[in-house]
Amino acid sequence: MTTPNEPPVNRPTPDEVRPTAAGLYQRLRENASSITQGLTLAGAGAIILGGIVWLFVVDLRSAALFVVLAGAVLLLAAAGVAWRTVRSALFGRGGKYGINSVTVLLVGIGIAAGVNYLLFWADSRPNPPGFLRGGTTFTKEFLLEDKVRVTLDALNEPVRITAFFPTDTPAERAAWRETEDTLSEFERRSTAEPLTYRQIDPELNPGEASRFGVTTYPALVVEGVNSQRREIVRPAASEAGELDRFTEQDIVTGLLVVNQIQQKQVMFISGHSERDTTDRQTPDGYGLAWDALERENYRATNATLQELGSLIAGGNTDAIPAVVVIADPRQDLSETDGQILREYTRTGGSVMLLLEPDTTPETFLTYLSRYGVAVGVGEVVDTASFIPPNPAFLQIKRSNQQFPPHEINPEFDVVYFPGSTYLATTIDPVSIPQEDDGTPLVQHRVIATSTLASWAETDVDGEIEFNNDSADRPGPLPIAVTVNAIAELQGAPIIESGEFLQTHIVVIGDSDFASNQAFASAKNGDLFVNSVNWLAEDFELISIRSKTDAFRELVLTSTERDFVRWSGWLLMPTLIAAAGVWSWWRRR
Repeated sequence: MTTPNEPPVNRPTPDEVRPTAAGLYQRLRENASSITQGLTLAGAGAIILGGIVWLFVVDLRSAALFVVLAGAVLLLAAAGVAWRTVRSALFGRGGKYGINSVTVLLVGIGIAAGVNYLLFWADSRPNPPGFLRGGTTFTKEFLLEDKVRVTLDALNEPVRITAFFPTDTPAERAAWRETEDTLSEFERRSTAEPLTYRQIDPELNPGEASRFGVTTYPALVVEGVNSQRREIVRPAASEAGELDRFTEQDIVTGLLVVNQIQQKQVMFISGHSERDTTDRQTPDGYGLAWDALERENYRATNATLQELGSLIAGGNTDAIPAVVVIADPRQDLSETDGQILREYTRTGGSVMLLLEPDTTPETFLTYLSRYGVAVGVGEVVDTASFIPPNPAFLQIKRSNQQFPPHEINPEFDVVYFPGSTYLATTIDPVSIPQEDDGTPLVQHRVIATSTLASWAETDVDGEIEFNNDSADRPGPLPIAVTVNAIAELQGAPIIESGEFLQTHIVVIGDSDFASNQAFASAKNGDLFVNSVNWLAEDFELISIRSKTDAFRELVLTSTERDFVRWSGWLLMPTLIAAAGVWSWWRRR
């Protein structure tokens, strides 16, 4: 028992509580874990905060780097405090495995970087192999069209392109970057003759712009280095709010003019209530088909058959179109129109005729009959290959063997016909007249056909069902055919330079497939443009081309839409919940 004047037995003496270096070290060791955690959290937080500021606040980047540096110092301090733990982590058994893993990771990253550098170097060389230039976008927007590469291969002299582009505003700089990407691809792909480009700011160098005769900007001056021919190219018309941009077609047009490379003309015939080629807004218009031909560097025109007759009578073969397109005619040919069309075909012209069920005028049917082609009655329905719920909305698929081998349809997978008639031949192939050398006057080939589960429905307003007692004709039925002819069935061929003049005709039982509404669907646009290529004898251009500004539409029935909706709302959450319950049940 102690008295009030006696100190407590467990009270430390003054010598014991006096600060010493050994005591401070001991306390630091005891609290090393807390100090390490604090320094680590502070250092990591500083690095993260500084990184965020550096990325998003440009004006504070210097301060952000200082914060990141401070964070790194704090992390090093934390490592110094817990150096035993760090040493064990690095040089212990687990640390060795970790170092090996990091080494393998760094080696893998190094190999990937080296391969990426080699690919970048190879891709930067002139005319790199095709496998290095594969586009991953649906529209292949960063690759040149096949026709553009053909034009570049046809250059007959070096070309220099001067781009007068102001770059004062962000919008102008963005427009120039987009144009520069296109020009660099032209420069890379031009191997027959060198093509170079440069950019001049017309506001900084107005004298240079005046020397080239450029008064409005932006503009491209395409110049032949040897001939000194020049062509000023303006950007394609852009809608309000859009950037002025130069398309491949704009640049190629300048190249064609400077190198005096003739464009083949494709003429859309008007005057018989055909489709409107200037309409790019309504579903029935043919504006997108027109644009697609211009992207292929054809010179698309619109004229009447009388105007075509004037060109034929003028005798200038360069002015006569290579292909004539008649899209969904609804009025009969006049006698004069019929004679002009026959004369154009007889002298080697090529015709594409796009029809609709039960609307083709009699005079056009008569014209086709001269080449042994008949147009059926009724609308084709196909219960094995269609877009639900309408069996008349045909889906022509390669998997259903609906694409007979032909140059026009190489590797087509699907083409949609929103309502088609069928075609037939009026003469047995063995009965077609032949010339002395065995050449038949007419040859027919099928491009696309319906399946065995199809028929020509003559009563589309009633119940869609095959009726043996009616005029319904069972399938398979040809939907699109081609004709190679050296004369009409009752005519005589024309010989020039020791060879027969040949005409080519493409007849398709539907015109909606190439309308604005359906042009970008599946391979519809390819079928239209490939047909023109085949008619113009541009066989090297027939390919699966990219679609510019294509609208990709997912066609679903109401049942399929409900499945997508409810599976997205319920299926995944249900599966995750079930997996959680199963995991809990195993561990309980």
